Amino acid sequence: MNNEELVLDALSKPYCHMVMDINKITNMSKTEIKSILDKLIREDKVALINKLYYLKKSGVIEVKDKGFGFIKVDGEEDEYYVERGGNNGAYTGDTVSFYILPRIGRQKKDTAIVLNILKHSNEFIYGELIEKKTKKGTRYQIISANKDFDVKATVNFMDLNGAVPGNIVVGKLSQEGTLFKAEVTRIVGHKDDPGVDISLVALEFGFEPSYPLEVMAEAIALPEYVDVSKYPKREDFTKDKVITIDGDDSKDFDDAICVKKLSNGNYRLYVHIADVSEYVFEDSELDKEAFKRGTSVYLADRVIAMLPHTLSNGICSLNEGVERLVLSCIMDLDPDGRLIKYEIKEGIIKSLHRMTYNKVNKMLEGDKELIDEYSDIYPMILDCKELADKIRARRVKGGALDFDVPEYAISLNDKGEPISFKLRERGPAELLIEDFMLKANETVAYHMSMANLPCVYRIHETPDQEKLHNTLGFIERLGYKIPKTKNDILPSELQKLMNTVKEQNTDYFVVNQMMLRSMMKAKYSEECVGHYGLALQYYCHFTSPIRRYPDLMTHRLIKKLMLHPSKKNFDKDYMHFMIMLHEVCVTCSEQERKSIECEREVDDMLMAQYMSNHIGESYKGVINSITQFGMFVTIDGGIEGLVHISNMNGFFVFDDKTMSLSSYRRTYTIGDRVDIVVIGASKKDRAVDFILKEDMNKEVYYGYGSRK
Repeated sequence: MNNEELVLDALSKPYCHMVMDINKITNMSKTEIKSILDKLIREDKVALINKLYYLKKSGVIEVKDKGFGFIKVDGEEDEYYVERGGNNGAYTGDTVSFYILPRIGRQKKDTAIVLNILKHSNEFIYGELIEKKTKKGTRYQIISANKDFDVKATVNFMDLNGAVPGNIVVGKLSQEGTLFKAEVTRIVGHKDDPGVDISLVALEFGFEPSYPLEVMAEAIALPEYVDVSKYPKREDFTKDKVITIDGDDSKDFDDAICVKKLSNGNYRLYVHIADVSEYVFEDSELDKEAFKRGTSVYLADRVIAMLPHTLSNGICSLNEGVERLVLSCIMDLDPDGRLIKYEIKEGIIKSLHRMTYNKVNKMLEGDKELIDEYSDIYPMILDCKELADKIRARRVKGGALDFDVPEYAISLNDKGEPISFKLRERGPAELLIEDFMLKANETVAYHMSMANLPCVYRIHETPDQEKLHNTLGFIERLGYKIPKTKNDILPSELQKLMNTVKEQNTDYFVVNQMMLRSMMKAKYSEECVGHYGLALQYYCHFTSPIRRYPDLMTHRLIKKLMLHPSKKNFDKDYMHFMIMLHEVCVTCSEQERKSIECEREVDDMLMAQYMSNHIGESYKGVINSITQFGMFVTIDGGIEGLVHISNMNGFFVFDDKTMSLSSYRRTYTIGDRVDIVVIGASKKDRAVDFILKEDMNKEVYYGYGSRK
């Protein structure tokens, strides 16, 4: 290390903040140390605070309800704790510079002090425009609807741009010290308009319902129908019994299937995927917009599509009875569901029937009326079910994890108000489509890897073993035998454990939740490192190019480098895609996380709105999470609320090893069934507060507001 690096390394050590401290560690002269420190201060690498020198770091801050927060530094596992008042005016999502104080006593995290805000995460404010009458006249303000950015911004009359009080608006922010000003850039609607609150959440996360004019111009210019004569070299699948199977309310169909049982006992599985890349060219306005969005977002009453409806519901959608261009993965499987051979081809299909999960499930249950109506495909439906069962059996035998994650459909009335929350069921039809799509994704990923071609892989890394062993220790304390190994724990061992728990039934909810939390998050990568949860060495996303950009990119790579490689420019094309893949993977992973968070925030908001009409009512629930500040309880419909520790009778102590809260007379742990009463619900904060029914005799309890 050079002398500058030696000084920086010394400052990274605890209690080394003075010239004499650095001198003892490095043996450099104090004069030279002082000179280097002055240079590092000018370069903004070191801060001088109260005659002490500190390393400067930067990261993204998350500020909690009570004012304290945490800073996450890219590439570092641990977070830094920010005490209340130590955020220097920063809000959640802001990028800040900070320095670290030495740990005191039993502190588990380093304490950070924010020096300044490097980048505001909030360029816009989203919320209701109000007016206030004062002695100096009328003042206009936008009240932020974002719970993590709970501010007011003043709007000058000249900056209203047609907005009136009661409008839900978007405002471009400027800041003067701690004061915010805004100029209205968009009127989303009136606060009483149905669904305007959902629109606002989507805009907060950057998901636009409309498309730029240049994007729409390209979309409108596309053909409405496929001219088959223009594609003489494509495989003709139009005579096959090709069908789509989707939900009752689906509008875009990007996958279709056909299964043929061969004379030798093998199966031929056709997975036909909409050939979106035939219409969305690289660097076109449509492509740029699709990449920017990354994914379609599915909210309670709408879909914010990655591509305009001209494509997603039109020329790219595999609609019934019309020719459509596809990229097909054709797989031959033996009687045990083992892949024997495959082909990837460009083709043309004509969907024979637009089937729904509901109809197929009823046919598989023996509904005679539907069987007669679809007698032309009923034998194939049975073959589909037979093959899917074999594919799934092989995947389970290989150790794939099957987490039972409940999903709920939210129904709204004509005013946009939530009226019911219904659990989505996964029947045989849903499972067989899932099985076929997984098999196609695996096959395509295998091919791209074996051919040494660039690909957007879908990866799920091996979980952190310490975290996983902690989870298994908790499960062992429930009385279950856990796998013992010095090496990484295989997914097959975890699935075996979960199957054992499921047979017992009583603890399955607990174990399922704990196991889910111990897993890494799946993401996109240019490196093929496998998918831990699926227990697959090769996996990518190929089957949904209408709604996911990684799938569209995979199609483009297949066509450009495999099906139609340029003899003159192959090396150039290869390097072009290799260089761009990292950015594609990172951006698409980020957009996927944002879409999941957006969907979750909308669901939480609607659940809170629904429960605001049920204050004081009693429900039975299950504890799904326990923290030092209380317990999260889930009731029917998947609605979650917090039982805050301040609303629990007695002095409770949190044990992070057993994940429990205990007092001298009561102990609560994850999975316990409890009776609760609703005491608060905030649509703005998108959260619900419960109290244990047995604690309702408390003289004072706190409604929403004391969550952490």
